[in-house]
Amino acid sequence: MSAHTPLAILLDLSEENRLTSDDFTRALSAAKVRATKPGAAPTKFADGGGLTLHIPPSGAKVWRYRYRYRLGGKEQILTVGAYSDVSLEHARIAHRAARWLVARGIHPLSYAEQEAKRRAAEAQAFDEHTFRAIAEKWQQATAANLAPRTVEHRRAMIDKHVMPTIGAKSISAITRKELHSMLTELDQLAPVTARHCRGYIQQIFEYAEDAELVDANPTPRARALVNATKRSEVPRKALPLNRLGEFLKTLDDAPETDPTTKAALRLLVLTWFRTSEVTGARWEEFDLQAGTWVIPAEGMKGREAHRVFLSRQAVTLLRELGSKADGTVFPNRRHPSQPMHRMTLTNWRKRWGFADVMEVHGLRAMASTWATESGKYRPDVIEVALAHKEADRVRAAYNRARFGDELRVLWQDWADLCDEKVAAARSCNAT
Repeated sequence: MSAHTPLAILLDLSEENRLTSDDFTRALSAAKVRATKPGAAPTKFADGGGLTLHIPPSGAKVWRYRYRYRLGGKEQILTVGAYSDVSLEHARIAHRAARWLVARGIHPLSYAEQEAKRRAAEAQAFDEHTFRAIAEKWQQATAANLAPRTVEHRRAMIDKHVMPTIGAKSISAITRKELHSMLTELDQLAPVTARHCRGYIQQIFEYAEDAELVDANPTPRARALVNATKRSEVPRKALPLNRLGEFLKTLDDAPETDPTTKAALRLLVLTWFRTSEVTGARWEEFDLQAGTWVIPAEGMKGREAHRVFLSRQAVTLLRELGSKADGTVFPNRRHPSQPMHRMTLTNWRKRWGFADVMEVHGLRAMASTWATESGKYRPDVIEVALAHKEADRVRAAYNRARFGDELRVLWQDWADLCDEKVAAARSCNAT
């Protein structure tokens, strides 16, 4: 039964005011109500105090209350509900509430309509102020400054680990104690996830504070997550440079690997990009004649456009793929209109025996270490090549323009080194 129906409102009113007795004698019984039959003409069975069971020839039994709520006023009829949806007991409870209102000069139906509107408005306000609703507004407000993959990952984490516990609660009713309980339990199972979730919850409550929906932020302090606090950051496993040739040779020779997957992984090595930035590449971002690749800001983790000066090897690789005017460079095999899934490259290194020595993201670390230890390239140039975000935006734009020639040399030297490593690996196998 909806909480907004006149019957529900009258039942609640009767309970709130403890209306449990009558000042008159009731005439009906549950057995008599069940036994009543329709006749050729409408019939009425009085229970007392103006409550009647009305039975038309069709046989549909209806509870009605006949009353005058003003002295000398016109007789009114309130339909309480249909039997058997409304039992004799519930009809009497609602009837008591309606008589109680009439005795105070209040029209029962008008009262029920006004109360229904109030409850609907209260329910709407509650729905708009649940943790889920506020979290959604926060996500929409902050998504523009994040990469799409980060937005998707953040939403998935909150939906899985936070919403089942507090999503339906009014944000103002959530306590520090229940957040502490939820997060510390998660900390026992997945410390890193607990740390991320705590950070998201804290930001959502800060958003709610700014909107004056809560008086204070109840998010527990970071030290409450004992396991997350103890956990130290583990660097991504980087492929040793002396195994680069073996890695690339295995990639080139892998008989069961799709050529598109090989090209994506090879381009990732040559350009130092992140996995999602390569798998999400689109043909319109490339100028193969000029040897450049520019990923727009929305495709980059740091939300800044990034230019790569392609080596000769990278340009050849892309030309062999068959450049198109637009569209994804590395399509998903099951859904060609979508880009390759980022786990495709991660799964390749597992399948071909490199999982213990490297992570795909660690290829960037290997390239960076080589460039740094060579002493040939300035640190600022290396940082720009890695697309690390410069805090000073003016300086960042200046560096990207100023370092063009140095970046082109850096990436070409790296591509040449990759060829040398592969040639050396093949030479070793031939002897």
